[in-house]
Amino acid sequence: MHYLGCSYGYLIFSYEEHCLLVDVYTGSKVKPPKLPPNNNLGYFCGIGILTAPLISANSRLLLFSRASMFEWQVGTNSWSEHPLDLGRERIYQIVFFKGDIFAIDALMRLHTIHLTPRLNSGGLDGSSFKVFRLDFTVEPAKWVKVEKLENIALFVSLDRRDPTFYCMSPERWGGKSNCIYFARLSEDPEETWSAAELGQLVPKNAVHPMFYGMSFPPDCGVLSSLWVFPSLIYGSG
Repeated sequence: MHYLGCSYGYLIFSYEEHCLLVDVYTGSKVKPPKLPPNNNLGYFCGIGILTAPLISANSRLLLFSRASMFEWQVGTNSWSEHPLDLGRERIYQIVFFKGDIFAIDALMRLHTIHLTPRLNSGGLDGSSFKVFRLDFTVEPAKWVKVEKLENIALFVSLDRRDPTFYCMSPERWGGKSNCIYFARLSEDPEETWSAAELGQLVPKNAVHPMFYGMSFPPDCGVLSSLWVFPSLIYGSG
């Protein structure tokens, strides 16, 4: 099966018309209804996210191919397909925030996808281990570089299909504020993650990104190390 991402504690896979969600903690599986044929999710290495925990009444599973967004309302027996006007570029990374979906394509352009849906695009400059936030006090919103994370820690996977998490006051469980914890590939099982303060230099051998899109078609079955938060982090909502 093709790995599409990890969301709210579930690994998301697809193969042709089949989709599967696997609970990281219990191993239990959820099988959504069959996808539309010829969806190209595996061939073009799609991306998948949940908009809320599965137990939430408004939870949706969203799968992105190069040309379409496939939407499954949890509990229903069919998918909705929404065309995406991205030209020939595929979705590279997805973030769900306050009801909107922010998508970055292979040209590092930022798109905002609303569940209605509506698609707008703008520019984005990318850098490893530099942090930017969207300033919504201006119109249109603009990227502002963050010099310090204050009492926040970030958890990053170097495979862009996996989400980035943040945690406030990490000292309560022994973590460190203003710090980025990143999962990485390593032959040593004791060295599957590293940490660095924002602005700190990171040794090259500590950063081994997952360039799963270098081959064509990309190998969507390859997984790297990733962070998954327990369900209690998300709260009851």
